Amino acid sequence: MQREDRLLEVTVDTVVQRVTDLKQSLGLLLQKLEHEGESADWPDYLQQYSVISGQMITLLKVLRNEKTPVLRNYLTLPLQLNADPDEALLRSTENRVPAFSHDFVPDLLRTKPDPELEMKFHTLNAKMNIMNSDTSSKQINQHNKVVKHIVEMVSSARDEWETETSRSSLPQTCSINETHSLLAAIGTGKQHQVGKAPSSIKTNIKAAGQMHPYRQ
Repeated sequence: MQREDRLLEVTVDTVVQRVTDLKQSLGLLLQKLEHEGESADWPDYLQQYSVISGQMITLLKVLRNEKTPVLRNYLTLPLQLNADPDEALLRSTENRVPAFSHDFVPDLLRTKPDPELEMKFHTLNAKMNIMNSDTSSKQINQHNKVVKHIVEMVSSARDEWETETSRSSLPQTCSINETHSLLAAIGTGKQHQVGKAPSSIKTNIKAAGQMHPYRQ
């Protein structure tokens, strides 16, 4: 039992730390959006999104680990209610909850959605039930077509970008004009003036031509 409690404590601490890191990254991104606006650096945004994506993956790995206890099997109960201000609670909640009182407990430990959200859910659910099946199928198919078209556009743009990047990144390793000149010098002993070669190469090729052993 003590081992299970210790494992649960370590898991909760790890999850809290991962969530805190994720929250800080989201806060930085929101701050950039509010202050930079249209002058924002797009690569910097992509880097921030990559950091957030990596933190999300890390958090999911922790939750899905076989050694991680199933947190939904545990209940959260208030051990003590106090209407007096709690400085530690105020710091841990970033000044949102001044005291763990009877007024805050129903909201903080609720197991049902917020009443406003629950009403919206029921409204959408009722609207979905009265909708004709043919109409809903057509809307779903239309939505799938739009999504598929967007995916194809993004994939095509990515392939073109990767192709252009691979082409531009290949360094030039030879010169056609110099290759023809060298072949002419080796085969006939003469320099073939296809293009303008560097002066040092031209001098060496001429010298080699004058010393050709098969010339009279």
